[in-house]
Amino acid sequence: MPKANSARIAEAQRQRQQISKKAQNYGPSTVYLQVLGSGARGAPNTLYLFTDQKRYLFNCGESTQRLAHEHKVKLTRLDHIFITNKSWKNLGGLPGLSLTLQDVGVPNITLHGPEGLDELYNATRRFVIMKDMNVTMAKCSPSEDFVDNVMTVKYVLLSPDTILQPDLDHVAKKPKLNTSEDKSLEEFIHDDTDYYRPEVRRMEANKNNSIKTKPKLSPERDTVKKKTEKVLNELQGKSHCTVAYICTLKKRLGTLDLEKCVEKGVKPGPLLGQLKNGQDIVLPDGTLVKSKDVKTPDDPGPVFIVLEVPDISYLKEEEFSPHFDNGVNPKENIPTLIVHYTPPHVFHHPTYRAFLSMFGPTTRHLVLNGQNSCLGSEAVHRSQHRLHLLDPDIFPLLRDVSVPAMWNANPPTTQDDGERSKGLEELKNRIALAQFQNILNMEETSKGDGDCLEGTDAGNLEIITGKTLTMFHLRPKKEIDRSAEPKLHIQDYIQETMDVDGFASSLDKLRDLVNKVRLTKNTSQNGYPKVVFLGTGSCIPSKTRNTSAIALQIDESRSMLLDCGEGTFGQLVRFFGPKRVNAFLRTLKAIYVSHLHADHHIGLIGLLQARRQAFEEAPQSKTPYEPVHLLAPGQIVTWLSLYDQQFERIRGDFTLIPNQSLLEARLNGMETDMTSAILASIGVQRITTCLVAHCPNAFGVAIDVDGKHKITYSGDTIPCEELVKIGQNSTLLIHEATMEDELEDEARTKMHSTTSQAIDIGRRMNARYTVLTHFSQRYARLPRLSASVLQDNTSVGVAFDNMQITMHDLELLPHMYEPLQLMFAEHCVELELKAAHRARKRERLANPSPPPAGKLRNYSTLAHANTSTNVPDNEHAESHNTNQLDTKIHNVTLQSNDHCKIDVDATNDSS
Repeated sequence: MPKANSARIAEAQRQRQQISKKAQNYGPSTVYLQVLGSGARGAPNTLYLFTDQKRYLFNCGESTQRLAHEHKVKLTRLDHIFITNKSWKNLGGLPGLSLTLQDVGVPNITLHGPEGLDELYNATRRFVIMKDMNVTMAKCSPSEDFVDNVMTVKYVLLSPDTILQPDLDHVAKKPKLNTSEDKSLEEFIHDDTDYYRPEVRRMEANKNNSIKTKPKLSPERDTVKKKTEKVLNELQGKSHCTVAYICTLKKRLGTLDLEKCVEKGVKPGPLLGQLKNGQDIVLPDGTLVKSKDVKTPDDPGPVFIVLEVPDISYLKEEEFSPHFDNGVNPKENIPTLIVHYTPPHVFHHPTYRAFLSMFGPTTRHLVLNGQNSCLGSEAVHRSQHRLHLLDPDIFPLLRDVSVPAMWNANPPTTQDDGERSKGLEELKNRIALAQFQNILNMEETSKGDGDCLEGTDAGNLEIITGKTLTMFHLRPKKEIDRSAEPKLHIQDYIQETMDVDGFASSLDKLRDLVNKVRLTKNTSQNGYPKVVFLGTGSCIPSKTRNTSAIALQIDESRSMLLDCGEGTFGQLVRFFGPKRVNAFLRTLKAIYVSHLHADHHIGLIGLLQARRQAFEEAPQSKTPYEPVHLLAPGQIVTWLSLYDQQFERIRGDFTLIPNQSLLEARLNGMETDMTSAILASIGVQRITTCLVAHCPNAFGVAIDVDGKHKITYSGDTIPCEELVKIGQNSTLLIHEATMEDELEDEARTKMHSTTSQAIDIGRRMNARYTVLTHFSQRYARLPRLSASVLQDNTSVGVAFDNMQITMHDLELLPHMYEPLQLMFAEHCVELELKAAHRARKRERLANPSPPPAGKLRNYSTLAHANTSTNVPDNEHAESHNTNQLDTKIHNVTLQSNDHCKIDVDATNDSS
C-alpha cells in the first residue's frame, strides 16, 4: 500500500481546488460515458463519466484502477463515486482506488449509494489508512437531488417488498459457524492493530511472546459485543436497497454567430452578452434582435439513467414514468441512454423488457453485467504472447478470448539484407500465425460465452454490449464510439521481440536446452504439484504485474491459493478461461493469507463469492459445497465479520484456521485430529507457519505436499531466520524480492528483501530452487539481478504473472534470464541508466567538490559497464549479449510504449 507524502498531497489538493473554482461558472462542453469494466465475470463493472471539468465513477469493482492505468483513463480529477448496490462486485475496487487517489492529492471523495456504504472504510481502517483524504457520504434522498455545475442527479431508491427475506434465504443455504468456532476466534475478533506502525521492527525480538493463552471476555465486553451486532444487523436491514440514478446534464447555451450579429448591426459590448444568455435586445435605432436568430440552439442537457435491479421484485416502474416516451412527457425528458447493471436473469424477464420498451425507440440500452465477456486488458496478452516464445508450457497462451485478435495479411517487413533477414521474417510470420490460430481455436470452443445481447430485439430496443473503452458521447454529439476498444496485434508482439539483436539465437539455445531436459526426464506439464503465479507485483497492480497471488495445484482435484490480492479471480479467469475456471474453483480447498496488507488479501471476498457460484452452477452429481479452509492471521476475522454483518453474508463460505495455530512451536508433537482432517482435505502432509518480520501478524509458510516435494513461501519479510528453519530442504522457495541490491537500505526501511537477500535465504535453507516474486512496480518487466548471481546461476528463477511450473520445470528457469534480458532490453537499459544516476548522486553527496574531467568521462560509460555485468557468463554469450545491450543503450527511448508508466520515486513498496 502506498504511504502518503502529506506535503506533496497538500500542494496537489490546493491546485485541484483552484481548478475546480474556475470551472464552476459554466457547463461542460464535452461529455461522454466510457466503459472501464464490462461487468463480465472476473472484470469490474465500472463506468466513467468524463467532462471537461470533472470526472465521476459509477460502481467500482475489483481491478478498476488497473484498467484505468493501462488505458490511461485519468482518475485524478475524480470527486464523486456512485454505487448502485452494496455488493462486492460494485465496490471491491474502492479500497485500492481510494489509496491511489489519496496519494495523487484528491482532497475529498463523496460516495453516493445505499445507507451504510461508507462503513466499508470503518471496516478496512486497519489496512486502508485514510489520513490525507476525506471520504463523505451523500444523503441519497428521493426528496433531495444532487446538483453541481455539470449535472443534476435524482436518486431513486429501489427495494423489494419484503426487505429481509432474500437475505434470509441466502443465509439458509450456507452452513453456519458453530458456537465453539466462534469462541475460538474471540482473541482476534476485536483487533485494533495498526498494520503500518513504525515499531514493527520489534516483532523479531518478541516472536516467542506471541503464543498466548486466549483471554476471556468480561461480561461487560460481551454485552457491548451483542449490542454492537444488533445495531449492525438493524443497519443492514435498513440499507437493503439499490439506488438508481437519473442524471440530467446542465443546459449548455448556444454560441453566438458573430457574423450574424454584425449583419444585425450589434456592436461589441454588453448587448452581445445579453444575446448569448438568451435575451432579446433592442438596438438604439429601435431594431429588435432575437437571440435565437444570432446563436446556435441551446443544448437542453441529455438525460441518462444508471440502473441496477437485482431481482424483479425491486422494480418500481412508476419512479421512472416522467421519462417514458408516452406522447405526454417532453422530448428532452426521454433518456438518451440507460445503463443496466441488472443481472442477466432479470434483464431477460418479460416484466423488465416491457419496462424498457416504455422508454421508446430513441433510448439506447448499455448493458454491464455478467453476460458480457470482455476482461478489458490487452497488456496481459501482449506480455504472454512474448513470453510464450520462451516456452509454451511454462507460459501458455491465456484462455481469455474476449479481446479480438487482428491479423494483417500484408505486414510491413524490415529492410532485406540477405537470406538471414528473409528467414527471420518467415520465422516471425510462422510463429505469429501459429499463435493466432491457437486464439481462433480457443474462440471456437468458447462460443456462447456472453456478449449475445448486441443488436435490436423484437421490441425495437437498441441494446449495446459494454466492452472496455466503449464510449457513448453525450455532448456535443450523441453517438457511440467503439474505436478505442482493445484488440490483440499478435504480429506486432512477435515482431518487436524477434527484431531485438541476438534474441533469435538466444531463443534457439534455450529451446535446445528445454528439449534436451524434457526428453531426458520424459516429463509432461501435467505433473503435480504445479504452481501458477497469478500476481507477482507489490503494492499496487500494474498492467503487467498484478498484486500477490499464487495457485498451488496439488493434484487434479485439490488446490490452494497463497495470498489473494485484488483482481485474483480475474487473473484466474484469464488463465483458465471462463468455462474452466469453475472447475478450478471447485478444486480449491484452502486459501492461505500471509499478512493483512491490502495487496495480499483484498481479493478474498470476490474469490469466495466466485467459488460459491462455481458450486451452484455445477451438475448435481458433483461434490457438494463445503466452505474453503482459510489459513490466515486470526485478526482477519474482524474485517470479514464486519463485511458479513454490514454488506453481504460470507461467513458460511470459509472456515478460519488462524496461522497462529500452525506455528511450528504449536505443531511439534501437538497435531490434533482436526488438524489432520484439514490436511487430508487439502491433500498435503503438513503445513507449518512462522512469524516473519514485516508487519504485525505476518507469516511465512512451509507446505510438505507429498513427502517428496516441499514448497516454502515467504510472504513479505526482511531476511528471516525462522523462515530458514521451517523451510529446510525445500524443493522450491518462493521468496519476495521487492528491490534490487543497491536499494538495500530502502528495502530494510520498508521491511522487504532485495534479490540477493532472497537468494541467500534459499541457499541457507538448502532449497533446491528459488523463484523470486513480489517485485516493486519499478521492475514492471524484469528485476535487476546482481552480476554475482548471474555468473553461476543454476537454481534461481524469476516469476511472471500467468507462469505455470511443475517441479520438473524448475531447472529450466535459471536459463531463461539471458533471453529475457534481450526480450526486455529497453527496460534493462533503463534500469542501468537509473542505477548510474543513483551512483552519480551518491558520488556527489560523498564528494561535493567537482570531479576531475576524466572522472566525468568515466561516468559516461558506467551504464555500459553495469549492463555487461548483468549478462550471464554462458560460454561466449556474455561478450555477445553485452554488445547487443550496448547497442540498445544508444537507441533506447525511455518513454517506450512498452514500459509501465509508473513514477519510480512515487512508487512506495511498503506493503
